[in-house]
Amino acid sequence: MTIANVPQSAENEERIPSVRCGETLQLLGALRELQNGRGGIVELLGEPGSGKSRLLAHLTSAARRRGVTVLDGRCYPSELDDPLHVFTRALSGAMTPDLLDALSREHAELLRAGLCARLGGRGAELAPLPLSQAVHALLSQAAGDGLLLVLDDFHWADPQSLELADHLARWAFPAPVLLVLAHRPRQASPSLLSTLAQGAEQGRVLRLDLPPLSQEQAARLLGVRADTSWLPSALRRSGGHPLYLLAQGDVSSLGSRPRDRLLTGLLAPLAAELAELDAAERLVAESAAVLGDRFSRDELSAVSELPSEETCTVVHSLIQLDVLRPLRCSPSQLGFRHAVLRRMLHDQADRCWRSQAHRRALTVLNRRAASASERAVHIELSTSSFTPQDLETLARAGQEAEQSSPYDAVRWLLTALHGLPASEQSGGRLLRLVPPLARALRAANYLADDDALRTRLTQGSKLDQDDAYRAAVQLCVTVECLHGRFSEAAELLAAELTDLRAAQADADLLAQLTIYRGIVSALSGDDRLPVTASQALVLARAGGRRTTLAGAMALHALGELSAGRTTHCLASYDAAVRQMDELSRTEVYHHSEYLAVLGRCAMALGRPREAESFFERGASVVRECSHNAMLPVLLNGLAEAQLAQGRLESARRSAAEAAELAGYLGAEQLRTLSLAQEALCVTYAEPPGSSRASALTEQAVHALRRSACRWYGAAVLTLGEAVLLQGSPDRCVSLLLELGGPELTGLEPMLRPHGFELLTLASLSGGSGRICDWADRTAGAVQHLRLPHNRAYAALARGHVLSGQGDWDAATTLYQEAERAFGNAQLRLHRLTARIRAARAASTSSRPERAPELWASAQELAEQWDVLLLARLSPDTPLENSFGRGCHALLPGPIPSVTGLEVLTEREREVARVAGTGRRTREIAEELGLSPRTVEVHLSRIYRKLEIGSRAELARLMAVRISTDAAA
Repeated sequence: MTIANVPQSAENEERIPSVRCGETLQLLGALRELQNGRGGIVELLGEPGSGKSRLLAHLTSAARRRGVTVLDGRCYPSELDDPLHVFTRALSGAMTPDLLDALSREHAELLRAGLCARLGGRGAELAPLPLSQAVHALLSQAAGDGLLLVLDDFHWADPQSLELADHLARWAFPAPVLLVLAHRPRQASPSLLSTLAQGAEQGRVLRLDLPPLSQEQAARLLGVRADTSWLPSALRRSGGHPLYLLAQGDVSSLGSRPRDRLLTGLLAPLAAELAELDAAERLVAESAAVLGDRFSRDELSAVSELPSEETCTVVHSLIQLDVLRPLRCSPSQLGFRHAVLRRMLHDQADRCWRSQAHRRALTVLNRRAASASERAVHIELSTSSFTPQDLETLARAGQEAEQSSPYDAVRWLLTALHGLPASEQSGGRLLRLVPPLARALRAANYLADDDALRTRLTQGSKLDQDDAYRAAVQLCVTVECLHGRFSEAAELLAAELTDLRAAQADADLLAQLTIYRGIVSALSGDDRLPVTASQALVLARAGGRRTTLAGAMALHALGELSAGRTTHCLASYDAAVRQMDELSRTEVYHHSEYLAVLGRCAMALGRPREAESFFERGASVVRECSHNAMLPVLLNGLAEAQLAQGRLESARRSAAEAAELAGYLGAEQLRTLSLAQEALCVTYAEPPGSSRASALTEQAVHALRRSACRWYGAAVLTLGEAVLLQGSPDRCVSLLLELGGPELTGLEPMLRPHGFELLTLASLSGGSGRICDWADRTAGAVQHLRLPHNRAYAALARGHVLSGQGDWDAATTLYQEAERAFGNAQLRLHRLTARIRAARAASTSSRPERAPELWASAQELAEQWDVLLLARLSPDTPLENSFGRGCHALLPGPIPSVTGLEVLTEREREVARVAGTGRRTREIAEELGLSPRTVEVHLSRIYRKLEIGSRAELARLMAVRISTDAAA
C-alpha cells in the first residue's frame, strides 16, 4: 500500500474541511451568528495533525468573503520568552490612531505601552487585568458589523498571553466579536482549559474537539473508495489524524530526499516543531527514535550516554512538548506521539552516531531479553558486516515474524541464509530456515511490490527480478509438498495461474507454474497428471525458454507413462534427455526439479543408470547452495537409483544424507522413505542376523505416517522388502496391505508389479493360500505398463507359484527369464535375487547339474557387489528366512523373551517386552493386569537402568536384542 500519489498541499487544504463536515458547519454557524450580531468564543481542540489549522484557514477565508473583519495570530515555540507577541501581531491591524482615540485615555495608554511599543521591540510589563480590559474595549470598538479574532497553536503561547486570553474568556463582548482559540489539549494551559470548560458549561464557549477520522472520511481525504483494501491499515497507523495519514507516503520515502521533504512537503510543520528542540532534547529524542516504539528512561540514558538525572529532566521536557508520551499499558515505558515523528528523528540523525546508537540499543535489548525481532532491527541498522551471532539472531527473528511482519522476515532470513557459513555442520541449520522463508514469501505476496527484496532473493544467482516471482512461488510449492500439503500447493498454483492468465502473462511463466502443478499431481497421485503435463508442453512450445521446454518434456514423459502410453512416453523421454543435456550448469541450478522429474521417469522405465546420472547432476549443482530445498529430493532419488544397481554403500550414504536433510526441512514423508532405503541397503549389505539392519528398519517403521503421497507408498514398499528379507513374511504382507488393501491402490501404478510380487513371495514363505491370487494381480498390473522389468516381476511371481507347486523346471525357466529382464534393465539387485532363486529351483529340478554353476555365479556377483546378505547364504537356506524371526513389532502372537536385560527385574522385563512392540501405556496395563500409573513407574525405572531416554529408543533396543537372539 502507498499513499504517495495523494494530491499536493493546496488541494489537500481544500479537501480537509470537506472531510470534517460537521466541525466546518459548526464554525460556519458561529460565523453566521456573528453576522447576526451575536459574538462568542470557540475552543478548537485537536491532536497534532488533526486539521485545526486547515479548519481555521477555511473559517477566515469564509469570514473575509462575507465582509467580516479578521484578526489572526499564531503562536510559535521560539516566542515563549517574548511576552504578548501573538496579541501584538494579531491586534496590530486594529490599533489604528482613530480606534485608540475612541477609547478611554487609560485604555489607550495601556495598549500603547503594552502592545504598540512591542511592535518596535519595546514594551512595559503591565498587569494582566487592566490590559485585558483594554483589549476587550479595543475589540468591541473595532467590531463594527462583526470581528473574528483567531489565535492558532495557542498551546505555544507565552505566560502573559495565556493570562490575557484567560481574562478575555471570562467576559462576554458587548459587540459582535468571535474569539477562536485553537490548541492541543495535552499542552494547553490548565488554567485556560479550566476557564474555557466553565464557559462551555455556561453556554458561552462552543467547544469543538476533533476526533480521529472515520474510514469514510479518510477515503474522501485520500480520494479513494471506502472499501479500498489498504485503507484500514493506513488509517490505523495514522491514528485517524489527517496529517499523519497524508504524510505516510512522504515519510515512506524520506530517506531519498529528506531535506526537500521536510522543508516543502506535508512534514514541514513537524520538522519545524523538532527544530525547536535544544541539543539535549534532540539527543534524547533521537536516542528514543533509535530504541523504537517503546523504551524506558534508563534505556534512553544508556543509548544517549547522558547521566540518568539529566535524562529524566530532558524526558520530562519532551513529554511537556508532546514529543514523547507515557504508554497507557505501562507508565514506566515511553513512546512517541506518532510513528511519523520517530521516523523523522531517526532519519535526520547523524549516520555514524546512529549506527553506534543502534549497537548500544542492541546491548540494552539483550539485557532486557527482548525478542529476536526487536533485536534484529538494531542489528540491521548498526552494521553492514554481521557477526555469526548477529546472523543467528536475524534467523530467529525471521522465524518469529514470518506472519506478523513477512517483509521483514524475508529480509532477515535471506540475510542469514546468505551470511551464515556453509559447511557440513551448518547445512541443516540453514535448511531449517527454508520453510519459514517460504511462509513469509507467501504472506508477502511473493514480493510483488518490493523490488529491493526481489533483488535480495535472487542475490548470487543470474536470475533477474522477473524470475524472482517464479522462484518465490517455486519455493513455496516445494515446501508445501515436502510437508505433505499437496492440496494446499495445488490451490496455491491454481490461484496464481488464474491471476496470471487474467493479467495475460507470458507463456513461459504460465508453462513453468503448470509444470509445478504437474509435479504436485505426480507426488500426490492425482490422476490429472497426463492432462496437466500436456498443457505444460503446449505452453512451453508456444513461448517457453529451453529450460522450460526441457521440464515440460520430462513431465510429459512421466504423464504419458502414468497413463500407460509407453510409446509416447519413450518419445518424450528421449526428447527431454536431449534437451536437458543442452542446459548449462546455471540453468540446471535454477530448475533442478526438472532433473528430479526426468530421473523419476527413468527409474519407472527401468533405467536406473540413466536416472542416477540425472539425480547426481542435479545434486552436484544444488550443493553449491547449502539451503536448496531440492537437495534431499535429489539425494533420495539418487539413493533409489544406486540401490537398484546394487551399489549399496553409495546408496546408503545418499539415503542417510537425504534423511538428515529432510528432517531439517520437516519433510517427514521424504525422511521416512530415505530411512527405509537406508534400512534396505544395510539389510542387503550386512550378513544375515544384522542387528543394525533390524534397528534401522524399526526406526523407519516407527516413522511411518499414513499419507496418500508417493513417498509414503514407496517407503512401505521398501520396508516390506526389508522385513521380508529379514524373515518376517507376515509382517511384509501386513505392511503392504496398508496401501489400500488387496488392490494396492495407495501405491502408484508404476510400483504395483513389484508390490504384488513381494506379496506373492511373502505368501509363499508364510504359507498363505493367496499365492496364486497375488501372482495374477502381478500379471494384471503389468498390463498397465508393458515394460521389460515389469514383465520380470510377473515372471518372478509366477515362478514363486510354480515353486510352491513343486514345478521346479518351469520355475527355473521363469526365474532365469526374470534375471535376463532385470539385467537388461540394469536392476542388478533383483537380477541377483532372481539368479539365486533359479539356482535353488534348479537344484531340485529334473536337471540339477545346472544348480552349482548358477549358485557359484550368484555368489561371485554377491561378493563382487558387496551384497553380504546373499554372499553368505548357504545353498540350503531359504532366502526369505535368512534372518530367522526378524523384527516383530507389527506381528500378532506371543512376544519372544529378551536376553541381556539382567539389570531389570522380572516385571520390568515384561513391561519392556510389551512396550518394545510400540503399544501404548493403557494397552500395556491391560495386557499385564497393571494400572497405567504403575506402568509409567516401571518405564521410568527401565529408562534409567538401560540409560535410554524414550520409548522409541526402547523399541529399537528390544528389536535389536530380539533379532540377535533369533540369529543365535
